[in-house]
Amino acid sequence: MIVAFFLLLFFVMTPMSLYLLAKHGENRLLVWGALLLFTAGLSGLQVGLEKIILPHITSLGAGDTAVTVLSVLTAFLNIIVHSFPYYLILVFFIHFAGYPKTVVTVLLLVPVLLAFVFTDAYTTSWMNYSYILSWGIPYMLASIILFVKGMLKIEKEKVKKLQYFGLGMIIFIPEAFLLILQLEGSYFQSPVELLILIPILCLFSLLAGLILYGYNVFTRFQSTAVLTKMQLGTSLMQHAFKNAISKNKLYALTIKRSLETKQYEEVDDHLNSLLRSNDHLMDMVSKLSYLTRRRLNVELEPTDIALVLEEVIDEFVHTPVSFEKQFSSVKLAVDRTLMTECFSNIISNAVEAIDGQGQITIIMEKTKRHVKIHFTDTGRGMDKEQINNLFEPFYSTKHKSGYNFGLGMFHVKKIMNAHRGKVKVTSQPGRGTTVTLMYPGREKESL
Repeated sequence: MIVAFFLLLFFVMTPMSLYLLAKHGENRLLVWGALLLFTAGLSGLQVGLEKIILPHITSLGAGDTAVTVLSVLTAFLNIIVHSFPYYLILVFFIHFAGYPKTVVTVLLLVPVLLAFVFTDAYTTSWMNYSYILSWGIPYMLASIILFVKGMLKIEKEKVKKLQYFGLGMIIFIPEAFLLILQLEGSYFQSPVELLILIPILCLFSLLAGLILYGYNVFTRFQSTAVLTKMQLGTSLMQHAFKNAISKNKLYALTIKRSLETKQYEEVDDHLNSLLRSNDHLMDMVSKLSYLTRRRLNVELEPTDIALVLEEVIDEFVHTPVSFEKQFSSVKLAVDRTLMTECFSNIISNAVEAIDGQGQITIIMEKTKRHVKIHFTDTGRGMDKEQINNLFEPFYSTKHKSGYNFGLGMFHVKKIMNAHRGKVKVTSQPGRGTTVTLMYPGREKESL
């Protein structure tokens, strides 16, 4: 009976976790939640191997190699099931509280990986629970603290409070039961029948989690941190709009004064300054509008991508940056206006990152299923933390100039999503950055 429940856990949770990873890879909370589901599903596989497969192949007189391989695999899964939940839950609530740091995530993984070293589970059935609990209990306490801290940030609405409290219970109750089982044997004895509670609790948590998923609770979790950034960014843009409007008024008054004093030679310069300021202002309004749109409406038409690239490059001919062009005529079904903005944002970022003389290389790569465009600059580059936050609204790695608000790459990703494409960024500090746009489908044969 116990084995049947564990097998049910494997066949239900594993495909569900893979579905969430494939469909919601951009939502960090759902990603870590899906990994937690996947780990719970592996417990069913581990029990199936230990209680059914291994005894069966042993009774059939299988070779020592097959038995050894399955025994090591079973032990490997056993270590994962007993150690990774503490780590995954803590990282989940780190993101829930709005502190996603790549360095912290990696460092927290170290004790987990050492569990594969400090155990004799490969040769015996003994698990080093003392080592796992030495860091697992602090991880669990840290998760609870972060959860409580995150709860305090929520508005005083009873429904939301209950939803978030329910999410905590969905996660912490199975984790607490795992802790009890690991303590069992050292401090007290428990009946074997209690093992059946593990798959039952996990399946109940999955059902409750699906209910919260249906109410978009995880999405609201993810949007909390983004909303905070948007509030700060909106304040920044409000200040910049006031400055831009004040400048425009100053330019207009200067033009009026020049006309009144008949200093016509100065009017042209002031008009050009006014027009440039107006262009910046309109650019900010345009970018801000994308934040309010859930989805972009695209008007697809066969377009020569090479011509669009050339047009955008011409806008930067007065900069000290040189361009190396390794692309030819390729016709794709895209929204020409949006794609022009996409290329312009990427190249503008590259020019800003170079900050002086340098080179931008644009390479087009055609495969059977995709068309890829690589933009590589010789700029200052970015670290992993900057790359991870690059597509968040109002996150910027640019020098503050009064017009950079971290909406450029957010804009680029939204455009690529609307075209069912992908954008990938690779970079190293001091070695430049490469932005790759990947378009699905083949090249159009005719315009």
